[in-house]
Amino acid sequence: MHLLTAIRTFKDARGFTLAELAVVLLIISILAAAFIVPLSGREESRRRHETEAALEEIREALIGFAIIHRRLPCPTVETNPTVAAYGIEDATCSKNAEGYLPWRTLGVESHDAWGRPRTKDTDPWTGYWRYRVVPSVSLPTAHIDVGTTLDDELRLVDADGSTMVDGKALAALVYSTGPNGTPDGANASYEAGSVATYETGAPTTTFDDIVAWIGHPLLIARMAAAGSL
Repeated sequence: MHLLTAIRTFKDARGFTLAELAVVLLIISILAAAFIVPLSGREESRRRHETEAALEEIREALIGFAIIHRRLPCPTVETNPTVAAYGIEDATCSKNAEGYLPWRTLGVESHDAWGRPRTKDTDPWTGYWRYRVVPSVSLPTAHIDVGTTLDDELRLVDADGSTMVDGKALAALVYSTGPNGTPDGANASYEAGSVATYETGAPTTTFDDIVAWIGHPLLIARMAAAGSL
């Protein structure tokens, strides 16, 4: 009689323990799910702040280049990571359209916080900085002074469609394609040639690019303050 009672007690205890374990596992799963989302959000926020800081560094590097050389650098056109010209500006500045930032010429990072280094010619350009510059301030024959005018028009609009910078007042811009790794909004269909529209704005579900730009008046002012004009 005592043996049967002991067996029943053991079975009841074992069942109760398994039930408790199931409840504990459920609670842990709920807590883990609650923490994962905020941690993921914090990681994206950290990457965005890193990218914004890198763009500010690039902006200063571009202005510094202009102060020294009296022109802005041309985009890089070399696609093969194994050759010496990779990451260096195109010496002929033959690309009158959007290209990639010449990061080695400027001594800055090659890509944003979401990017991946390329190791071969066929690798995608995930996260590499997109760069557009007006030819009259970047050609090897260019020599910026107070009378320099922009021969191309870069137009910058906000995500809501309002114009931020219009006319011939934008000398160059550089941007990150953000977490999704692809240009969004107007940046997805930039125009080559003399007129081009780009887009900036707060991140949304359909737009996550991060754009920095150099206005022509600011460029002239910074160069004048540095005594390079």
